[in-house]
Amino acid sequence: MNRLRQWRDNFFRPGEIRLLVWSTAWFFCLLGGYYQLRPLRETEAFTRGSDEIPWLFLASFLTMLVASPIYASVANHGRGMRLVSRVYRFFELNLLVFFFAMQVSDPDIAAWVGRVYFVWLSVFNLFVVSLMWSVFTDAYRSDQAKRLFGFISAGGTIGGIAGSAFASWLSQHVDISYVLIAGIVALELCQQCGRVFAKTLLSQNGANEAAEKPNDETAALASTEQTATSKEKHSMWIGIRTVWKSPYLLGLCLFMLALQACATTVYCEQADFIREANLNEADRFALISKINLWVLSLTLAVQLLGTAALLRRLGMAIVLGVFPLIYVVGFAGLAFWPSLHWIVALVVVHRASSYAVFAPAIQILYTVVDRRTLYQAKGFLDTAVVRGGDVLSAQLFGVLRFNGLSLTAIAAGFLPLAVLAGLLGMRIGRQQSEMQQRGRPAGHD
Repeated sequence: MNRLRQWRDNFFRPGEIRLLVWSTAWFFCLLGGYYQLRPLRETEAFTRGSDEIPWLFLASFLTMLVASPIYASVANHGRGMRLVSRVYRFFELNLLVFFFAMQVSDPDIAAWVGRVYFVWLSVFNLFVVSLMWSVFTDAYRSDQAKRLFGFISAGGTIGGIAGSAFASWLSQHVDISYVLIAGIVALELCQQCGRVFAKTLLSQNGANEAAEKPNDETAALASTEQTATSKEKHSMWIGIRTVWKSPYLLGLCLFMLALQACATTVYCEQADFIREANLNEADRFALISKINLWVLSLTLAVQLLGTAALLRRLGMAIVLGVFPLIYVVGFAGLAFWPSLHWIVALVVVHRASSYAVFAPAIQILYTVVDRRTLYQAKGFLDTAVVRGGDVLSAQLFGVLRFNGLSLTAIAAGFLPLAVLAGLLGMRIGRQQSEMQQRGRPAGHD
């Protein structure tokens, strides 16, 4: 017990534990809700293999292009928990609409509801998670992020396991569409956790005057720069210009595009392997649920045993450079030993590694970005770039399949891109370390 107290006192700074608890609770509820909603999307998407996936990704991208300016307009009128509440409440209303739409029994209407839901969930996940991490990267310093983001991610993973288990239990007692109602509850819990997080941060920053005002807990995440930055407008085009002007952010953009192309190719290959296995809907749902459980269990094991240590001891360059090797090995395996077992293993390893190590590492890359650039560029990178990478790689995959290329040939063709992603990761990791040492924020390169 004494050693535990000593470790706690050495590892955590004053006031960090309370912030960490509510940050973790927020991510727990968010991923708990998402993993209740995700099986509905995957079961629909894998019905016809990869045939519709390129078009579903294209629809997701176009929807994101429409949604981004609307989101930017909302963001121009609020920050912190004000913005979180507006976005999360909007998505709660969407879930309620989907719940009633899924009660329709007509198979043609149900098929289109499923397609729309696939597109919606793809956009929903990017916005709600990106917004949450924007709040955290704004609140935590770079040294805090390296120590604490692994714990926050672990909390999200546990939430995902709980959400998957609850969805599986719920499906045995009521219609699966009721997970949408559970998703609404999860988003409400996220907001409550965020408000307590904001109040805690406000009190620790000594903002006594703000604490006296009824609604000022929502401004807790605004720093002393808020007055100067509150009038700045943000849009996707401003995000594009901001990324283009910064070599650091432009390198990060290329790195994310390369990795997203690899991840999307794995997703499409998985859909075709599952289709070729001739599984019925129940078996397909069961397999997807098992994959999610294996992914999250492996993620949690890595997070508890080594995320923080990996990020601190290995350094960003090694972590970001090694992660793409998973795709190198995975694509090589698919090229020589194609099977459902191999693709399932690749999916589990690449998703677990992404959740446990890569996702926290990406958020750390943003901690050397100044506040103005953070809000201008991060939304663009986390939405347009991620979804754009999905669209380009999915369309390419569809063209290659249409022209008769086998899954093994496509896997071999993506090997060079995976190697390139590793080189880009090492470069951007070295830049982040140098900027942190110099104390120079990106955005003014």
